Amino acid sequence: MFQAYEFSYAGESSYQYGLMLYDFGGRGQADTGFGNKASIVESRTNTRIQPIHFGTNYHQSPLEFKLIFGAQHSLDRYELQNIAMWLTGHSDYQWLSIDQPDLDHVVFRCLITALTPLTHGWLPMAFEATVRCDCPYAYGHPFTEHCLVRGETSLLFRNESTVREYLKPTLAFVPEPGATGLTIVNKSDGGRTFSLTGLPADDLQIQVDNNSGVIQELSHGYNLYDGFNLNFFRLVPGGNDLEITGDGMLTISGRFLYNVAA
Repeated sequence: MFQAYEFSYAGESSYQYGLMLYDFGGRGQADTGFGNKASIVESRTNTRIQPIHFGTNYHQSPLEFKLIFGAQHSLDRYELQNIAMWLTGHSDYQWLSIDQPDLDHVVFRCLITALTPLTHGWLPMAFEATVRCDCPYAYGHPFTEHCLVRGETSLLFRNESTVREYLKPTLAFVPEPGATGLTIVNKSDGGRTFSLTGLPADDLQIQVDNNSGVIQELSHGYNLYDGFNLNFFRLVPGGNDLEITGDGMLTISGRFLYNVAA
């Protein structure tokens, strides 16, 4: 056996159960490909050599990999039950982090779909877990960027994701008294404009979940969709040159996406 690293799942550390990642009887963390496997959508006809290309889908299948972990002693039935209770049976995706130098900047949102005990001399000492993520990518740790907007304000926001997908963070905006709107032009995205106009009153707290396509006013429950131009905010990979118009405090938050081989 080769001792390796701690991991955490659903808010609990493997050390609480006396477990760690390691190679067991020649079984270890096998090489796993990147999660964004291309699915090419096209049609081929008898009248032309080239296909009629409609696009490429990179998130048809989520990232899936194996974890091998165990203890330095044989596990009794009660320990096996406690470990299975910790790792399996969740109804929603949980966060998995692996305390390994090249993975300390990412976490996985996943479910453990299978858990198989591994034995040595007929005694259970380790497990093989099948991990299925909610998407093809790992997530970075949460980021938060605050920007005090006064009239027209420029902001260079760097999207550190290592994928070509658009990043759709959450926006929070607390307008100053008398402010009637918020506009964000992303010059790095062809001038795409997010716009809210006709804000109804003072003492507003606006939250925009751009990934889910939901806008909420948290103080009074106002419907803000009537003044929305239907362009949800998004970020391209790399630098984003933003031109923001309004008055108030704007917060951009979320997690970067990383294309990693687990």
